[in-house]
Amino acid sequence: MTNIKAFLSTFLLWIVVGVITKVLFCLIYLGEYGIADWMKVMWHGVRLDVSIAGYLTMVVGLLLIVRIWWRGKGMKWIWHVWSGIAALVCSLGYVSNLVLYGYWRFPLDNTPLLYIKTSPSDAVASMTTVQMILVPIVIIGVAALLFLPQWWIWRSLEKQTTTRRESLGKRISTTIVLLVLTALLIIPIRGGVDTGTNHTGSVYFSTDILLNHAAVNPIFSFVEAVNHQEDIATRYRFMDDKEAERIFRNMVHASLRPDAEKHDYNVVLICMEGFSKYIMSEAGHVKGVTPSLDRYSKEGLYFSRFYANSFRTDRALVAVLSGLPAQPTMSVMDMPRISTSLPSIAGSLGKNGYDTHFYYGGDANYSNMKSYLIGTGYQHVTHQFDFEKKLQTGKWGVADGPVYDRMLADIKTFEKSKRFFKTMMTGSSHEPFDVPDYHKLKQPALNAFSYADYHLGRFIEGLKKLPQWNNTLVVIVPDHLGCWPEKIDNYKLWRYEIPLIMLGGMIPEPRKMDVVGSQIDISATVLAMLGLPHDDFLYSKDLLDDDAPHFAFFTFPDAMGLIDSTGYAIFDNTQKTVAASSADKSVDERTKNAKAYLQKLYDYLGGF
Repeated sequence: MTNIKAFLSTFLLWIVVGVITKVLFCLIYLGEYGIADWMKVMWHGVRLDVSIAGYLTMVVGLLLIVRIWWRGKGMKWIWHVWSGIAALVCSLGYVSNLVLYGYWRFPLDNTPLLYIKTSPSDAVASMTTVQMILVPIVIIGVAALLFLPQWWIWRSLEKQTTTRRESLGKRISTTIVLLVLTALLIIPIRGGVDTGTNHTGSVYFSTDILLNHAAVNPIFSFVEAVNHQEDIATRYRFMDDKEAERIFRNMVHASLRPDAEKHDYNVVLICMEGFSKYIMSEAGHVKGVTPSLDRYSKEGLYFSRFYANSFRTDRALVAVLSGLPAQPTMSVMDMPRISTSLPSIAGSLGKNGYDTHFYYGGDANYSNMKSYLIGTGYQHVTHQFDFEKKLQTGKWGVADGPVYDRMLADIKTFEKSKRFFKTMMTGSSHEPFDVPDYHKLKQPALNAFSYADYHLGRFIEGLKKLPQWNNTLVVIVPDHLGCWPEKIDNYKLWRYEIPLIMLGGMIPEPRKMDVVGSQIDISATVLAMLGLPHDDFLYSKDLLDDDAPHFAFFTFPDAMGLIDSTGYAIFDNTQKTVAASSADKSVDERTKNAKAYLQKLYDYLGGF
């Protein structure tokens, strides 16, 4: 066997191992499903199997390169030690997932490490004596089986004989080829050459979460969880638990207001990449960039004291759709075990008979977005790869125009007697601002915002011509302030000021709303406008409920802020000081409320 064949054989070996474990998972947990479902699991899940094979083969590639130039006896033992480690780690991961899934119902993550770290006895408390004996035996046995083909590859390599005269040329050429092949492994490892990289959610393909879990490679999900590990439950301890609970209880209001009436309206929610109040004409910084937003702010409910909860899209989507405040140093969208367990507007409306559909011109696998969307109730996800290749014109995939066209076409053909919840995440106003065939403004960023605003207007005006307009609620909100104004300062309040606009047949007359709110309040507000309960959304407050406490909470890396009707305070957790605030006497109280709120948020997340 040549070195190149050894490299390719190793890569293929680990792919086959990953697929075989999926077959075993299907036999154990998907016995009632058909072969067609099993094949879908294999097809969609192989992406992460290939990724793990890439990681393991990269080490082998480096060892083979070393072996070309050093044939000492130590090389044999280095190879076998690595083979043993790889076999044992893979056996431990695959077998543990097959055993633990029956108890936990989610793919292997870092939870076993947390249990072993905090309470080793509890980690094995659920296992019977027979399991405690058999599981280690099975793990060792499977590790031995995985070691054998690696041993055979080495043995085949050792049988290769070359003369010294021939070996120099071959060694040089083989080294170059192996270096290229090893470097190219970065492509299957990251999942291709697009902007989105591999995540657990990359293999989610069904509204049935069990099928999605079956497609996940457990070693990949474990490594991903470890990389995003944070000791959640012990972070941000500012005060006694009882004191934090007392303050927190006065800051939440999840009950449905008494005057809420039941309405079977359709809902369209548009989350606009990087927009802020400061590119609207109202702010006076620039003129003529957002004529559509300017117009719609006068046609519906315009919330002028509205704030983003964070600085990133992944955090913003969870805030908007699930009513969960953003965290300072982590993103729950990267933690599928938490993110897919959250309540969401899609989940609530789906339970009430709505068809739920998410549209995005980019790769929905980016930052584990797809796993979050499907796990929380979206029945359909249309993203970059569902469009023709010719429409994928930018770095972030398909521009806003064609995505709006797809959503409007779907609405036109949707059965009139049924209700829908359509959500779109725009992307054209993201760096590098490469919008197609649109050159209205010289400044690239403002031109991209103008493009996004133009196609928003084109979509809304098209929707107005349809009979569905009269029974549709349209919600328009940015994800976060992106790049305008320039020279962003996280400690300035304007960094978080964004518009919230609601319009459509459900809104009888235009009104400018002065209530203070943030993205987490959209969930409760929309559900209440439909007369649906929102008690699952602990942090979300109905903006139209006078009895609810109205304030905005936001975070950025290791800092947080709180705004109410009288002022604001921004607290830096690293420096443990108020970094910015309004000039009033309530700064200390506002800061204490923010601390209690963040502490209880981490208590909540630590419970998953």
